[in-house]
Amino acid sequence: MPSFLSPEFIIATAGPWALAISALIVFAESGLLIGFFLPGDSLVFLLGMVSAATAMPDSSLAHTPIWLICIIVAVCAFIGDQLGYELGKKGRHTQLVQSWATGKNGKRLDRANRFFDNYGAKAIILARFIPILRTFVPFAVGLTLYSYRRFLPANAIGAILWGATVPITGYSLGRIPVIANHVDILCILIILVSILPIIIKGVIAWFSKREVSETTESE
Repeated sequence: MPSFLSPEFIIATAGPWALAISALIVFAESGLLIGFFLPGDSLVFLLGMVSAATAMPDSSLAHTPIWLICIIVAVCAFIGDQLGYELGKKGRHTQLVQSWATGKNGKRLDRANRFFDNYGAKAIILARFIPILRTFVPFAVGLTLYSYRRFLPANAIGAILWGATVPITGYSLGRIPVIANHVDILCILIILVSILPIIIKGVIAWFSKREVSETTESE
């Protein structure tokens, strides 16, 4: 990760604007497809940790009420996902999306519709905790026929859970001096843990595809 995208750099250099800039990053990562590379979990985790005033004690965020950070993070995540859904909905009839939808014998969009019909709420809530997916899932849901009335509560639940658990976890660990003194290592671990499900899924898909290919060749 480039140094200017590291949570420590963002919070340290933003000064009194650290919370506002962090809020914009949470919003952009959630609502804009180009925001998938922005720090999410690690930044929000560090916000909670810094508010405990043991990690980066000179930061303007030190002693910021953890409840305020949770509310701001949850609201920005919620609004970002709402934007992602609306962008997907508006892009449903564009030429690019239609080309994608008609791929694989015209069944891509049908499969997406069936998937969200069966797992919509669970997928939306769980995607909030997984980098990259939380950027693309709201947009993908908007592309399908999944209703806004079903998306809205799932989005709210996911945003509230993520906006509360990640900062509070950071705050709790930030009160332990031994952990607070190793912020850089902890942020790296948070990133690795966050992307682990994607790596595991990719490996499983690769092996499954390889087995199918070997079976076909043997026949």
